[in-house]
Amino acid sequence: MSKLRLGELCAGYGGLGMAVEEVFGATTAWFSEYDAAPSKILAHHWPNVPNYGDMTKIDWAAIEPVDIISGGTPCQDLSHAGRRAGMTEGTRSNLWVQMREAIAIQKPAYVVWENVRGAVSAEASSSVEQCPGCVGDTADGRVFLRALGRVLGDLADLGFNAEWRGLRAADVGSCHPRFRVFVLAAHPGRVGGHQAQQHNGRPASADNRPGLSDQSDSHTLRSGPIGTTAIEDTDIAISGEWRFPAPGQAEGGRARADARGRSGALTTGAWGAYEPAIRRWEARLGRPAPRPTEPTGRDQGQRLSPRFTEWMMGLPDGWVTDPAIGISRNEQLKACGNGVVPQQAAAALRDMLAAFNTKEMAA
Repeated sequence: MSKLRLGELCAGYGGLGMAVEEVFGATTAWFSEYDAAPSKILAHHWPNVPNYGDMTKIDWAAIEPVDIISGGTPCQDLSHAGRRAGMTEGTRSNLWVQMREAIAIQKPAYVVWENVRGAVSAEASSSVEQCPGCVGDTADGRVFLRALGRVLGDLADLGFNAEWRGLRAADVGSCHPRFRVFVLAAHPGRVGGHQAQQHNGRPASADNRPGLSDQSDSHTLRSGPIGTTAIEDTDIAISGEWRFPAPGQAEGGRARADARGRSGALTTGAWGAYEPAIRRWEARLGRPAPRPTEPTGRDQGQRLSPRFTEWMMGLPDGWVTDPAIGISRNEQLKACGNGVVPQQAAAALRDMLAAFNTKEMAA
């Protein structure tokens, strides 16, 4: 069987695509990412893969068709941290319409969609309701159609069956919660001869991008629409009250440095209440946590280190912060803040794909 081909929309630094490549044994054929800084990250790690930029300007019939379309469409209007305007006309989150159009024209076998917890509760509009309330709202006036329901309904209209899961990054060992919703949809008429199988690993690529298979998932998700496992360790939270020794003034008087000359890991006990969460993620990734702060360059002040946020997101060291990429500190932090934890996405995909395969065998 030939490798499945992936097209990733709203790709960011490629975290969701990394998980899809790993679980499906897929090869990325193209990206759609319009923001300049993430585009530089993609170009650095996938130098031979085209980026078609703004998804609203792409002629989907003119570019290479793919077997899988993945994307985490904008979350600003769904997130509890945002305006909660929903997946409605005129919102950025309504860019789902463009992803739906890509799916309708490209006709992939699989679709992967990722978004924030707010997708479960934020309101949405679609052709299901020709006007607000046409289908009927709840007795207490709450919205009938939610964003996740809109996505699932659109996929059903296009002939897809779907599984969905909600889980935290902490459920795969991460040191922070970061709950996300994942959808995997399969078109029964297209899966056919190139049905995806669970991949335990992936051959080393020319650019030596690491797979996720050496970081085995030790947690099993409960089946159902929102499946999670419980981890009781204290998850990490960055706040103005959190203080660490400045680089060069570490415990014992000396800081360690890595090969790039940057400050090394903090010693045992230095993380306080967050120690179990940090050590858990260190064990999962197979490398120590970088220092959470770096010098500001004035008054011996400290600021959040992009390299630490990169580590928190489960990325290889330098995936976002390598100077050769050529993006600023603020752009690095923004990219990490908007990104996907690959290990988290991979766990959800494996669970959903196993559910599809079990149902197929039972049919």
